[in-house]
Amino acid sequence: MRHLYFITIKLVEWLLPIFVLLINKPKLKLFIEGRKQTLKHPNLYTHQKRYWFHCASLGEFEQARPVIESLKQKDPTISIVVTFFSPSGYELRKDYALADAVFYLPLDTPDNAIKIINKIKPTKVVFVKYEIWYFLLKALFKQGIPVYLISANFRSNQRIFGFFGNWLFRLLPQYKHIFLQNQVAYDLLKSKGLQNISISGDTRFDRVIDNAQQVKKNETIETFKANQPLLILGSSWPKEEAILFEYLTANPKPDFKIIIAPHDISPNHIEELQNKFNKFKPQLYTHQDANKTESILILNTIGHLASAYYYANMAFIGGGFTGQLHNILEPLSFGVPVMAGPIHTKFPEADLATLKGVFFNVSNATEFEIAIQKIMTNDLKNKAINFINSSSGATALVVNTII
Repeated sequence: MRHLYFITIKLVEWLLPIFVLLINKPKLKLFIEGRKQTLKHPNLYTHQKRYWFHCASLGEFEQARPVIESLKQKDPTISIVVTFFSPSGYELRKDYALADAVFYLPLDTPDNAIKIINKIKPTKVVFVKYEIWYFLLKALFKQGIPVYLISANFRSNQRIFGFFGNWLFRLLPQYKHIFLQNQVAYDLLKSKGLQNISISGDTRFDRVIDNAQQVKKNETIETFKANQPLLILGSSWPKEEAILFEYLTANPKPDFKIIIAPHDISPNHIEELQNKFNKFKPQLYTHQDANKTESILILNTIGHLASAYYYANMAFIGGGFTGQLHNILEPLSFGVPVMAGPIHTKFPEADLATLKGVFFNVSNATEFEIAIQKIMTNDLKNKAINFINSSSGATALVVNTII
């Protein structure tokens, strides 16, 4: 399996540039071109202690961020290096102020692993959630560099626990420490004989609490909401937008205002949304007319969703129909009950929030309407905030152990 993995990675390395030439995929081009610059990146590290954080994408960075900020606060003498696998994370956080350097992780080959380690010369390495890169980890372990896995989440049906995943599983005992999100993951790894584990929880709870405390007033959204309840479609995909459209077709004059904050804010998709909801006369965030009283506002910008949640009464979060659920903790930190599609087995926070009565599964427009009625007729704000606050504290556990 190791040999097959190596061959696959090499094929990807060779063939991706060809695909970039054949198909017009901007994200794929960023994936390739960004990695060409990784090993050319100048060494900007000013201190002897270098902590390297690797995040697959933006969601994992949000889990790493409170740890980075706490570490820098406790010990300003450390240098921080952040790497990303996905353009979605890198493009949004390449200018992160607390990092001495931010770049792409090269593809996982033995040569690339040695090159990137020699370039960064890390004192300690922190991976987030699922990151298990075979050749990179082998090289780090061989050099005796401590590697931590934070906010980790493991399930019994993952391939790493099957016959063909055993070669990857053997890497887990070599981590300096694995911080797990919940008891289920802890019991699973304990049953496999691992000792280098503990339950810390998910560091994103700490992140969203900090974020909620620092949110700034948004007069555009405040004016749009006026004195009415507000529903937000957060990071929505076409499925969530279709359910909202079906609901509005049956209920053309809802008792609440609506903000659609799509995951895809490309001009083409924004135009599609405007056409789809045309009979409801939606306004764009960038072109809102305070004199109009339409019920739908399309958030066609990046960076305003958190301030929107501050004004919200309920949220319908995207990704629940694809198994890629977006951040439900952010709205919950503002006391906003959440709805989402039913596919979220990889996101234990959804199950926890369901148990607390602040998360509602929605599969269609009928269930969407039922969930809205439950939220509108029950005061769930304090329940949501208490759920977030009671789940905080992971960052302190992680940072104290690493230091």
